[in-house]
Amino acid sequence: MWAPRRRFRPPWGDVSENKRFTYQPALDGLRAFAVLSVFAYHLDAGWARGGFLGVDTFFVLSGFLITSLLVGEWARHGGISFAGFWARRARRLLPALLLVLLAVAAFAVLEAPADQLDSLRGDGLATLFYGANWRFIASGQSYFNLFTEASPLRHMWSLAIEEQFYLVWPLITFVCLRLARGRHWLLGLVCGAGAGASVATMAVLYDPSDPSRAYYGTDSRAHLLLIGAGLALILARWAPGRGGSRSTVNALGLAGAVACIAFWAFVPDTAPWMYRGGYAVFGVCVAAVITSAVQPGRFALRSFLSLPPLVWIGRISYGLYLWHWPVIVVASPARTGLDGAQLTVVRVGLTFALATASFYLVEQPIRRGVLRGRWALAVSPSAFVATGVVVLVATAGAAPLPKYLQGGPDQLTSRAEKLPSPQAQPAPPPQAFAAPVGAPATPPPRRIMLVGDSLAESLLDALKAAATEQGAELYPASVPGCGILGGQPIDLSGAPFKWSATCEREIPKYQTARLAQIHPDVVIWLSGWDRDDRLVDGQNVSITTMSGRATFAQLIDESATRLTSTGARLVMMTVAPAAPSDLAPDPPQDPSFDHMNRLLRDYARSHADKTSVVDLAGLLCPTGRQPCPEEISGVRPRHRDGNHFEPDGAGWVARQLMPQVMAATPGSGVGAAADAAATANASVGKRA
Repeated sequence: MWAPRRRFRPPWGDVSENKRFTYQPALDGLRAFAVLSVFAYHLDAGWARGGFLGVDTFFVLSGFLITSLLVGEWARHGGISFAGFWARRARRLLPALLLVLLAVAAFAVLEAPADQLDSLRGDGLATLFYGANWRFIASGQSYFNLFTEASPLRHMWSLAIEEQFYLVWPLITFVCLRLARGRHWLLGLVCGAGAGASVATMAVLYDPSDPSRAYYGTDSRAHLLLIGAGLALILARWAPGRGGSRSTVNALGLAGAVACIAFWAFVPDTAPWMYRGGYAVFGVCVAAVITSAVQPGRFALRSFLSLPPLVWIGRISYGLYLWHWPVIVVASPARTGLDGAQLTVVRVGLTFALATASFYLVEQPIRRGVLRGRWALAVSPSAFVATGVVVLVATAGAAPLPKYLQGGPDQLTSRAEKLPSPQAQPAPPPQAFAAPVGAPATPPPRRIMLVGDSLAESLLDALKAAATEQGAELYPASVPGCGILGGQPIDLSGAPFKWSATCEREIPKYQTARLAQIHPDVVIWLSGWDRDDRLVDGQNVSITTMSGRATFAQLIDESATRLTSTGARLVMMTVAPAAPSDLAPDPPQDPSFDHMNRLLRDYARSHADKTSVVDLAGLLCPTGRQPCPEEISGVRPRHRDGNHFEPDGAGWVARQLMPQVMAATPGSGVGAAADAAATANASVGKRA
């Protein structure tokens, strides 16, 4: 009859029912490096390009420690106490997490814009139920996210993956050990096969335009946890002996540490090869460090990782990870009035203060037994539910997104049928367009069509009202997320945005359909996306290069030809650089605006018979220097993100622009009337 093994003595110490392995300070030192690398990465430290991999270090560590604990419990007691395991995990993780969620709820009440409360509510509840990674997969690389403040809970995806692992892995371990009669071969087979499948899943799911699915997926990240689990199984059966084998392990650990530092310092988060096995290679390097760190004896790597400052940081690393990102989001330059090194010092100091307080005042007391037995059974569910209620109440005042961020490229194929078309209307009374004596009596254009992206959309209502004041009707043909030019706009990594291909394919068809519906007299061109680097015929093209400008000029000609194909006059609006805003108090210099505006003016000059330019950039940037001023004539038109127009300023902007649109249209009578009035005044002056 089979009986489980009763002894389990890993090389780093013993395991009992009530305590973990003999404490290993070096593992806390490794945690310190992991959390500090993530912190530096989120602080945009140039020397931590790969700091995001600190999360993967935690994955490997978690897989190693949890599997060692489970296998040891089975070896000692012939089974696994699921309730005990999950209770210990909850006691370790939940109190600090609930504290952060309460702080984020306070932020939602005091600071968050109303149109972001809905997103915060979803993030908070997903975090509470450890499903944040799947929520972020569902939202993907949202166009809305480009123009809003980052969620203070965006980093919770990794905790969700770990908690999902904690929920499932004890069950898998139990089944494998039961079927294999306590031997590890079946569990090891699961680790190997699962890790291989996970690596393949990440490679297959990787999409350069939106890597969210491959990056956040539990299935695509599982190989890092399984690498740690496999290491636990190896070390449970094998301990390097003194001399050659231990020296080899320590040498490999040192090499792994050097490799980890190289990954943290030099690997960008956009590297495609990381999704094709690179994360697994990093996980193996971390496993080499762990193997060396848990060996008995004194040697360089273990001694270094056991330095007291590193050990202390490692002990509070969970709190540091929980608090660092909310602090970075909330302590923004706009809120603090600080920037650069001063802001970094404030963020780091505040994060360490909060994490330290959480560790000594909340986490440690609860782990040591403040809440156990009946008290724990009563308080824990109540605290969980209460936190959820607080999140719901704090985000109750949610407002819809700005109109210019609603809709988007995903609705392009059906949008043309839903938007209004001109209806037969009686001719306006003649006095509505009365011109001075001697001026032509031709009425202004009746129909104006607006094309462009969310920049145009943010001016839509105000331009409609201003057009009505001029006796015209303005019809929308703008699409948030899509510019006017061909090609596919690309992000900083050189990959097209996930919606770029849809825009390139559907925008020409959509504009053509709207031209046929509206038969406009004038088409207004307004787009911020058009200046962005883009993929054209398989090549990345930048407007900041001479060859790139030639390509952009060709794209402008193609779009302008289409928009004037029904006989409409095309009025191109120049685009202004960003103004200081709540999101970016000090926007960077961007030469692409000047290059694009110059190309628009050049095209209009060479096609003056059908094209004009209205200088929106000159209105918003009267000095021509970047950044544009926040206020013009006492009005702050772009305070949200420095680019789009807000309702309180959009009306002022539209009232300045629409007369210029009308005057730029030959035959409208507006420009001619102005010329006639000027001539009459000059004649009066001569006679005087």
